[in-house]
Amino acid sequence: MGDSGNTGLGAPELASNEVLRAVAAGAATLAQGAHGDGVRALQEALGALGDAMKADGSFGPKTHAAIVALQAAEGLPQTGIVDAATIAALDRRMAARRAPSLEEAMARAAGLSPEEAAALGRKPSAVQAVAAASRTDQGYFTDASRLPRVVPGAEPDPDTPPPAVDSVDERPATAAAGALAADRSARLDEVRRALRGDARALAALDRLLAAGRLHAGALLPNLATMAGVRRDGRLVLEGGIDPHLVLAQAIRHVDNPLRVKQGARHGTCGAGTMEYVLLRADPAEFTRILDGITREAGEVTLRSGRVLRMPRNAISRDASGRIDIDRMFQSALMNHATLMSWIFDYDNPEDNDSFWAALGGDSRVPLGNFTSLFQDIMGGSYTSVSALLRSGASVAEDVAGALGRGEKVPVLLKWEGGYHWVAGEKIERGADGSPASVILRNPAGADSCQGVPPRAPLPEGCGRFRMKYADLAAHIHGATIRG
Repeated sequence: MGDSGNTGLGAPELASNEVLRAVAAGAATLAQGAHGDGVRALQEALGALGDAMKADGSFGPKTHAAIVALQAAEGLPQTGIVDAATIAALDRRMAARRAPSLEEAMARAAGLSPEEAAALGRKPSAVQAVAAASRTDQGYFTDASRLPRVVPGAEPDPDTPPPAVDSVDERPATAAAGALAADRSARLDEVRRALRGDARALAALDRLLAAGRLHAGALLPNLATMAGVRRDGRLVLEGGIDPHLVLAQAIRHVDNPLRVKQGARHGTCGAGTMEYVLLRADPAEFTRILDGITREAGEVTLRSGRVLRMPRNAISRDASGRIDIDRMFQSALMNHATLMSWIFDYDNPEDNDSFWAALGGDSRVPLGNFTSLFQDIMGGSYTSVSALLRSGASVAEDVAGALGRGEKVPVLLKWEGGYHWVAGEKIERGADGSPASVILRNPAGADSCQGVPPRAPLPEGCGRFRMKYADLAAHIHGATIRG
């Protein structure tokens, strides 16, 4: 795609216009009655997409109707006003008209320049003049249909539930937060370009911008760093993971942490809970850690000074049903937790580390190891509280106090004959002020709410459930509490 400086717009027809660059940055809008070169460039882009109109630079009823139709097709509010989200949608449609060449597609996948990718495709003429397959070749390929796929395809990755649905955490108001500072606007442009027209990731980025979450703090700089650094080449070669997917999935997770899943048939509930709580509490740190473990070095220094490494066997896609960043992030946490036993490494494909797997139960990370790792990840001081040493009512009281302070609390519950980590999210009190119920999230990303412990699902699903406070006290095994 073309580029006219740090605009955030990939289509040169849009990026070359100063007014449309201001719209993309959130510093201006265009509406019916507007005139000028910005309107003309907008009309020319709409015409290139098939809207029959005269590019006269006057924003009239036909231009208004075309914008409303675009907004409707993109799931945006149908205001007829060209704002940052609308111009981004138009830009994506313009970019989609330009199908990349084979060399460009190879370059995108491997992080190479088009010239480097083209060179990889050039072979000596002697190699190109290959004779018909020999009998040995034919016999070898006879059984190919029985072989497992070397690189499974990406997992389906919908926004479920939609980002606007959240019965626990109120989303920031989407009132205009003002224009970004110039340096931040440039960094946002870097992120937009790196997303390569990924509509859902760009929409998530627009929501973060509209909510004011990119105007201060480390989140935007960390995302821009991810956008500007090459990923580990093994992601493509061994996992089939296009580098832009790591950034795109991270942005969508920050926008909607309910997307996190621990994986089917994997005892990674502790790691999934830790990932979820980190996303809720400190999304900037989540992106920093993810950036580190997916670079060529495959490691990052945590706040505690310890080093977190991604296991090599976590790169290839598995049958767990997790998207790429969930699988890699959780495997790195599991490996770090089991390394703290000084004996064994975690094996992601087999979902065991030989030792903890032999202990049984649903949790591969015991309470003490979890708290130690949680402290490494979050920074600060955390402690384990256990029903083995105190009453369940006392442990539940500590959890209720932390939830009342607005913290998200990892809770280890007695679960169907074993143990299971979940995230405590909110305490609900009765008319007398005493705890009545608690809202928690199952890191599996879904919960039928059948069996033990007794619980009821919340409307948005995605693992959220409500439990009576008395049942929490009766089934809690432990928790990790700040302090």
